[in-house]
Amino acid sequence: MIGFFLMVFLGSVPFGFAGEGTGIITGKWITNQYGPMTGGQVLLFDAAKGPAPASKKYLRLPDAGTAIDNDGKFSAEVPAGRYYLVMRRRGDQTSAGPPVEGEPQYYARMKNGEPRLYTVKSGKTTNIGTIAEVYPYRREKTVVQEGMTGIEGAIVDEQGKPVAGVRVFAYEFAGMQGMPRYASDETGADGKYVLLLTRKGAYFLKARTHYGGGKPQEGEFMGTYGPRGAPGPVAVENGKMSRGIDIQVTRFKQQRGSP
Repeated sequence: MIGFFLMVFLGSVPFGFAGEGTGIITGKWITNQYGPMTGGQVLLFDAAKGPAPASKKYLRLPDAGTAIDNDGKFSAEVPAGRYYLVMRRRGDQTSAGPPVEGEPQYYARMKNGEPRLYTVKSGKTTNIGTIAEVYPYRREKTVVQEGMTGIEGAIVDEQGKPVAGVRVFAYEFAGMQGMPRYASDETGADGKYVLLLTRKGAYFLKARTHYGGGKPQEGEFMGTYGPRGAPGPVAVENGKMSRGIDIQVTRFKQQRGSP
């Protein structure tokens, strides 16, 4: 994921000095079991933009991130604020998808089990020290319950048939560029998707096969929600599911002569 997903959506944040309005968060992830977690990914979630990540409730995408170097060290320059922190190392570091069951993970928590927040101040460096803990990732199936906030619908092709293996990404702007705010699980054979959100708003939806963003790939399914393919917002209220939001997708074809 860090090898592609963060590079595309976020960019790998290099070592350096904090600029105006930004600070640096740094540390090491070195475990007894694996040693330096070289090639791992550091995911940072801005607390001002939503609650802590919780995969069984919603798939919130990170607001910043960087890679872990050969010594197990990382350093990321981010806007001043408070951040939740998750670290993972993929078995396949070229994969752009979410983590696989059993892959090494660290989720920063306090002693009582609540997610921990790290404060990054403008012009300052926050050093979280050396993290030695690691746990296998466990993917919990998303279950829609009464009072949840989100969007439901189906992904269909031009003939109206359900399409499997597609995800839906929620953006807060019509341009739908850069980092989406949330993502759904992959659709199954019935083409249905569930996109759980943390708060109300007007969201613009993009559906595609490829998880890591970037340029469309030949043959992948793509589509957006809206009349005649033009992006249109989906209004979502707190504690309610907006249902019947179907998205038609087509296979992307590279134009001849295009790079």
